[in-house]
Formats: sequence, structure tokens, C-alpha cells
Amino acid sequence: MTTRTHYSVLGVSGDASQDSIREAYRRLAREFHPDRTSTSGAGGDKMPAINEAYRILSDPARRAVYDASLRGSTLAPSNGAPATSARPTAKLSDEAMREWRYQNPVGPARIPWRPLAFFSLIVIVGIVVLAQFSKPGEPGAPDGILRTGDCVEVLPNNLVGEVLCVGEGDLVVRQFIAFDRPCSNGRAAYQDRQGMGVACIEVRPTPAG
Repeated sequence: MTTRTHYSVLGVSGDASQDSIREAYRRLAREFHPDRTSTSGAGGDKMPAINEAYRILSDPARRAVYDASLRGSTLAPSNGAPATSARPTAKLSDEAMREWRYQNPVGPARIPWRPLAFFSLIVIVGIVVLAQFSKPGEPGAPDGILRTGDCVEVLPNNLVGEVLCVGEGDLVVRQFIAFDRPCSNGRAAYQDRQGMGVACIEVRPTPAG
């Protein structure tokens, strides 16, 4: 089935002037306007196609895009071929090309990789700089899980539990080892009250001076 072009809808040739297009539209609008055809019921359904044809052909940019799409098809505008979304072969103005791209989106959306990569680099550099100049925070509250450097207190049955460090004289975990291993450097061995292993304890020395 052949689809009529906007030119054939208005009854003008493909090289018709703007004045000819305007005059053809006015003539058809007077003839097929719903107010005139409501009583007879003939031709009223033609106005949407007439209005669309005039909307495209009366605008130079839209018309250039439309003409280029027709040239990209196998038939010329005067043959009544449908407009296609083929990329226009004629050189169009920037405005006409933007109109064509809007009406004929092709391919997946493009991702702006370069701006994203640049922004990611800025974020990474900012994190690194902040890490260099940030001061360590205060020790957190004891969580009951012994690690090297934690302060402890000795409990009954040769067990130790984590406490908040306060300063010199604290009992500090220097090693945390399995039950079958000995502590090195003569450190005292105490079992973790959670049963996770053996804590090798020494007293935090008093600062010299």
C-alpha cells in the first residue's frame, strides 16, 4: 500500500514555493474544514493530514529534513512515497539536522564517558587528599572483640576482657594467638573471655621524661 506524501496531500509539486504551499493549504482548509463538511459528512477526516502536511512544509527547517528523508528513500516526493527515517544524504543546516535527529532517533543513548571519567578522577583525588590530612579519630568504645593494641582487664579464671584505654599503666594486647601457641618476649598469656584465643599482655610503659 502506498502512503501519500505531504506534497501530494496538499496537491503541490516537490519544488513548490512557500506561497504555493500556503495557498494550497488555505484552499483545502476552506474545502474540507469540519465546519463545512459536518452536514454532508464528506471530507472532514482529511483535515488532520492537511494540517500535518502544512506544519511540515511551511517550516523551512522541517521541510529540508522531510525532503532529505524522501531523497533517502527509493522514490521521489512526487511519486507519493512515504517518508523514511533514512539519514539525509543532502547537506543540511545545523537547525535542520537537529530537527532530523529529534524526529529520527537512531541507536542507543550515548553515555558521556569523558565527563564521567573526569568527575570520577576528581572524586578519587579528593578522597586521597582528605585521607592524607585527616587526623585519626578517638578510639571507639570497646566491642568485646580482642585485637592487637586493645586494652584489657584481668578477670577471674585467668581471663581478660576489653576495656577503654586511659593511658600509662594500661594492660595492652601485643599479640593475639591460638590456644596452642606460646607468647613471645616473655609476655603474660591470658585467655580471651569470648574464647577466641590467647591474648599476650604487657603493661603500657610510662613515657620517658
